[in-house]
Formats: sequence, C-alpha cells, structure tokens
Amino acid sequence: MAAESNLPTTFERRGTTVPLAHPDFLHTRVREYEFGKDRVLEAVMPNYSGVRRGELTVIQWSDLKDRAAFGERDLHIMQDIMRLRGKQPIDPIYIRLLIQRADAIHNPDEDGRRLAREQAERDRIDRESVRMSSLAQLTRECGISRGDAFMAKANTTTLLDLINDAQESEGFDVRMLIERVMQFAAERSGASVEDVRDWMDPLVGLIAPFGSVPAAGEERLDGFLFTQHRALLGFRKSLHEHGATAGGEAARSIELILEVCDQTITYVNSRLVRLDSLLGRFADMFEEIDGSITRLKKLLRDVSFALDGWKALIDIWEEAIGGIGMIGGDQAMLRAVDHILLYLPVIPEQEIRGANPGDMMERERNRLTLVRSMHSWGTNEMDEDLQNRVEAGRARAEQESKWDRD
Repeated sequence: MAAESNLPTTFERRGTTVPLAHPDFLHTRVREYEFGKDRVLEAVMPNYSGVRRGELTVIQWSDLKDRAAFGERDLHIMQDIMRLRGKQPIDPIYIRLLIQRADAIHNPDEDGRRLAREQAERDRIDRESVRMSSLAQLTRECGISRGDAFMAKANTTTLLDLINDAQESEGFDVRMLIERVMQFAAERSGASVEDVRDWMDPLVGLIAPFGSVPAAGEERLDGFLFTQHRALLGFRKSLHEHGATAGGEAARSIELILEVCDQTITYVNSRLVRLDSLLGRFADMFEEIDGSITRLKKLLRDVSFALDGWKALIDIWEEAIGGIGMIGGDQAMLRAVDHILLYLPVIPEQEIRGANPGDMMERERNRLTLVRSMHSWGTNEMDEDLQNRVEAGRARAEQESKWDRD
C-alpha cells in the first residue's frame, strides 16, 4: 500500500525538478499544495534509506534551506521559488528560466555563468528563428490558397534571404509580402490584421521550446524540449545496447528503466504529432485563437513535464559509459543504473488516458522492490551477499521447474 499511496496521480503532484548544485539535492522537486485557503510549497525527495527506501520524503519548501550547507546559488533559487507561491504556475518551463537566471549571476563557476548567458542568447535567437519559420509556413499556406507558386515554395531560408536582400537594395519589397500574408491570415480568421500581428507573439512563445516550423525537406531547428527528447532517445539506445549483456538484478533494473523510457518516448511522440498537425495549418490557429493557445499550452505542459527529471539521469549514465573501458567501469555502470532507478520519473497514471492504474502501481512496486532489495541499509551499498542468495534461489527454482517438465 505504501507504493500506491506515494505514487503521484498528476504531473503537478509529482512536482518539478529543481537541479540544485548540492549533490544530495540534485533531484529535488517542488510542488504547490492547496491547504485550505493557503498554498504551500513542498520539497519532494526520494527517501535514501530504511525499509521505505525509494518512496517520497516531503517537507515544506521553506525548511529545505536548513537541511544542508547550501551555496549562494542554491539559496537564491530557493528564495526565488518561494516568491512564486500563488503567483506563477510552477512548471519545468518556468523553473528552467529561473535556474538560467540564477546561474548567469550566482553560479560559483565562471564557465557555468558563461554557459547560462549563452543559453539565454540561444533561446532569444531560437525564438526569432521560430518567428521566421512561422511566417514562412503562413506564406506557403497563402501561396497554395491563392495559386502563387513562388509563395507556395517559401521556406525559412527563402524568407531570410529576401529580408537581407531588401536591406541591401531597393529590389523586392518584403514588407508587402508579409503584409499580404497577414491579410490572408486575417481573412481566414475573420479578425483584423492588427489582431493577427498581436497574436503572433504568444503563439511563437509557445512554439519556440519545441523548435521551428519546417517546410518539406527543410531541417528542423530544435528547441530545447526537442533537444531533450533526442537525448532521451539516445539514452534509450545506449542503455539497451549495454544492458544486453547484463544479468541478475541489473537486467531487471534495466528492463524496468527501458519500460518507463519507452512509455515517456511514446507519450512525447504522440504530443509532437498533435503539434505538427496544428503547425501544418498555421492560419487556422487564428480562427479560434483562444482555443489554439489553450491547445499549445497543454502540449507544452505535457511534453515539458514528461521530460522533466531525465536530463540529470542521462548525464550520470553518459559519465558512467564514458569510463566503461577503465578499471571498475562495469561497476560504475551498475551504480549508474541503480541511481537512475531510484529517481526514475514515472509518468503519473492520470496523465495517460486509457492506462491501467494497476499497471502503473505494479511498475512502481517493482521499482521500489528493486531499489530496496539490493542494498545494505547501514552502508547504502549493494548487498552482494543478498544478491548472490537471490541469484542462487532463482537458479534452483529454474532447475526445479526444468525437472518438473522432464
């Protein structure tokens, strides 16, 4: 029953990962909980030891700062999150922005501050690229609708070249082209050109984390969410390849991680298909702008929460695999598997329509069993003796089963 009661039913109840620099709190999550008329922020962490190892420890967010000697960067992040209570929805998109801002100023490492500033600049450039690719998609739709072959073949590169040429010469009037595209979208939606211009900005802001709107044959510019999704696909492939030769409890752990990984990939892929369907008819989004923004917000929420928590686990795996050829490399890989299992971000049952809640609970029970069974409570190390006894018992059971068949 403990596993069932600890299994969150929604993404919001699971919380959002806050990658604090303190190594013991790298996988801490924050969630907002309504307590009567009050809103309470909670820090959610897996339990590290004891018979409830792997289940959740929950404390008030305001008490987290007293749990360890945190650095300036972590303390600023905790304070910034406290200010969000009841004011700003706490989700992976906003927490990423908050972390980025904190790293740009308070990261103790100069490289860390530089990388945060570079990421902020990339986000700005990506947003403008998405704006241009959205205009290119509208241009194609306008060209197809009005029988203009030139416009029907437009892509982001074409549009950028036209803008650059217009700045350097008195030739093609790109402003007239964009005005024609805006007029087309206005006619389709029954709104004014001014409204269409105003609506472009929120639409671009919601699309940018996914990436550009590519034409047929045009390479997609990945947003940070699409980049995270590709990283998860690469992790899944690597784990499958290295897990093919694993045995014992490691094989069971890898099998469970792959199952959750596949579930996440399938969940995200289904949302990306819906996104492509929306973006393929860009002008139609203006016809019912409120509904379009609502759908995009839902897709952004689903994908960002589904991928939340995987990055740190993938980094740990890649570090272990990088030293696989060194002395002790195999043990490092097994420790990485054990760590990933402890923090495995299972998608909550209510987020998956048609999912059998019993399957979700069974998956969580399996994870908890594996996390607990192979550890010494006192040293927090793998209990080799227990593992050997389990393997010996399994071998005897298989042999007895073979004799029964014979």
